Amino acid sequence: MSLAKSSALALAALSLASQPAFAQVQRDCVNEAEVSAMVIYAVPHALRGVRSRCGANLAADGFLAARGAQLARRYTAVADANWPGALSELNRMVDTGELKQQMPIQLDQLPPEVVRPLFNEMIAQKVAAQVAVADCRRIERAAEAFAPLEPEELGRISAVILSLVGVDKPKICVVN
Repeated sequence: MSLAKSSALALAALSLASQPAFAQVQRDCVNEAEVSAMVIYAVPHALRGVRSRCGANLAADGFLAARGAQLARRYTAVADANWPGALSELNRMVDTGELKQQMPIQLDQLPPEVVRPLFNEMIAQKVAAQVAVADCRRIERAAEAFAPLEPEELGRISAVILSLVGVDKPKICVVN
């Protein structure tokens, strides 16, 4: 696996929860600000999924064991500000993408306070299911490397990197 692909995998597993978080949308592309909001919102739940999947494969005194909860709290603190963007994208994913088969309900008909805990759990479960045990230590190193960044910085960096590596579901809009 190339360095670019390994880095993209670690970044995606840490901050995007799973590839289904990028299901097809109605418009041609999603702007980087929307990707950033999804990343920021997903981080605490993705970390929970990584810890669930990787717990036995990580050192008891490693980064996620020692400081993972603190990192998750930093992102949880800004989750409310990013929830509207995450909810909007979730509704689009359910309406038009592969999540339509998994969630045959109209989320936009439900109150956001009902949808949010379901979405949070979906992120954690998808990450836990999709992370390869062989990648656990690399994901932990990625989390440690990104930890000093502010959530907004990681969101922006993630959007740019995902655009550069060619994520196309959805296509990320070109920035002029």
